Amino acid sequence: MAWLALVDRVPGPEHFTRRSAYVQSVFVISPERSNGIATSLMELVLAYARDLFLDYVAVHPSERSFPLYRRLGFTDTDGVLELRL
Repeated sequence: MAWLALVDRVPGPEHFTRRSAYVQSVFVISPERSNGIATSLMELVLAYARDLFLDYVAVHPSERSFPLYRRLGFTDTDGVLELRL
């Protein structure tokens, strides 16, 4: 399973409608892991995100899933701050 949470963003001077998304809950059951299923799921999610003309897609990966997202082109960013409530 994979979840793409869409986020409306503040309008900007060049684009009134701006949206991004967060990938959440990508999960493959244990017996099916390492068979390319997560990659296939993410390729579908990212194709859908491109069809929606999203500005970006972000993810907060687990340690185990970092290689998956890096293979798909995700990069580390230093500009994100988070406050856990």
